[in-house]
Amino acid sequence: MHCRCLPLVLLAAAGCYTFQPASDVRYGADVRAQLNVEAAVRRSQSLNEPIRHVDGRVIERTPESLSLDVLIARSSSVFQDVMIRDTVTLMTSEIETIFERRLSVWRTALVTVAVAGGAVAVVAGVSTIVGGNEEEPDPGTPALVVPIFSVGLQALRVFGFTLRK
Repeated sequence: MHCRCLPLVLLAAAGCYTFQPASDVRYGADVRAQLNVEAAVRRSQSLNEPIRHVDGRVIERTPESLSLDVLIARSSSVFQDVMIRDTVTLMTSEIETIFERRLSVWRTALVTVAVAGGAVAVVAGVSTIVGGNEEEPDPGTPALVVPIFSVGLQALRVFGFTLRK
């Protein structure tokens, strides 16, 4: 049973992150520095794509500048995972807005519940189609059977549905 729940636990642990505006960032925070137009044009010279923002981890913060540890390149193979990182120093005058990467609890919970519900629906659907474990269902509780899942009549009453003859 523990192995079946592992993907769900890993999904919840991975979490859903979002960037939110931050007035003051601390050392070690993952941030996105949105550059103003002049800085974006200057830093994008001789590149194919414009650089409008810089993502990285805060190494140093002074009133005049912000130093970020930035991922420059990544190579992945069967034997090793290589990451090339560099320190990028942005002057405060170049930064339009700073966003901090934070865990979105509601999104993570919503995704976890949706994946768990989908997994339960698939298992229930397969059990209905294949026949489950060959046990006879309890005849005392009538159920509405849909190919994907089974909903008891008591559950329908919770949502305000009533069956009338």
